[in-house]
Amino acid sequence: MKKKMMRKLRGFVREESGSELVEFTMSAAALMFILLVLIETMWAVYAYHFTTYAAQQGARFAMVRGYTWSHYVSEPCSTTYPGFTMPYSCTASQSDVQNYVDSLATGGINPSKITVTANWTGTAVDGSGPTTCGTTNNQAGCLVQVKVAYTFNYLPFLTSSGLNLSATSEKVILQ
Repeated sequence: MKKKMMRKLRGFVREESGSELVEFTMSAAALMFILLVLIETMWAVYAYHFTTYAAQQGARFAMVRGYTWSHYVSEPCSTTYPGFTMPYSCTASQSDVQNYVDSLATGGINPSKITVTANWTGTAVDGSGPTTCGTTNNQAGCLVQVKVAYTFNYLPFLTSSGLNLSATSEKVILQ
């Protein structure tokens, strides 16, 4: 009786029915993991693209609204975007550039994770430096530098998985 039980047990262990289910489960789990990593990588590339775009647009915003901006504008200094109005002073300030870059955030970009630093360097493109730009750093011919930093989390529920992205753009003030 004992030998007969052992033979049945060995036969049961050697039987391969159900192995397809185990193999499918392992393969499906590996495929889902690869798919999740691929999607998160695409979101990270999208966030990096947004960061570089926001730095360029923030520098452009500050470049156009230089020291003499109010002399060339016949409309009020507030700009209306679809759905909301953003008040800007006639010349760009740090908070104006921050608000403008925050308004660019769409899709999966969280505006609360965006940090913008606008710096009117006080140097001129021609190298004259303090003589031209000494009294007002945001006059025509001087440089403005905008740095945008964004913290991207790979998975929304993992706060420790932050990837710090940053981009800097520098432009010459036009007016």
